[in-house]
Amino acid sequence: MKGKILIAVSIALLVTGCTSVGVTPVNNFAAKPASCQLDIYVSESDIQRSYQTACLIDSRTGTTAFHRKNAAAAIDHARAEACGCGADAMLINATDTQGVTMTTWGQGKAIIQAIRYND
Repeated sequence: MKGKILIAVSIALLVTGCTSVGVTPVNNFAAKPASCQLDIYVSESDIQRSYQTACLIDSRTGTTAFHRKNAAAAIDHARAEACGCGADAMLINATDTQGVTMTTWGQGKAIIQAIRYND
């Protein structure tokens, strides 16, 4: 009986752990279509245009064996939310990739500033 419980718990850990994207609005811009084109920046000094912050995004990938679990996947999951904030670009403030542990298959994380150009 204990073996069946252990197997059931193991299977549950394999298939649970959803992607999450938290959004904090900063300005109220009109939303763009979820598939809008976004410029991607990794440094504020790379941005050559005047801009405002549309929203802040905390994106995390799922933690199951079936999810992509890297920072690039977390950034991809944030794109639709950035478009929804009316952003023209994403400034990647921080990324992290957590490896496999006793309780998770790993996770990709990204902290993003969605920005809208002023011109």
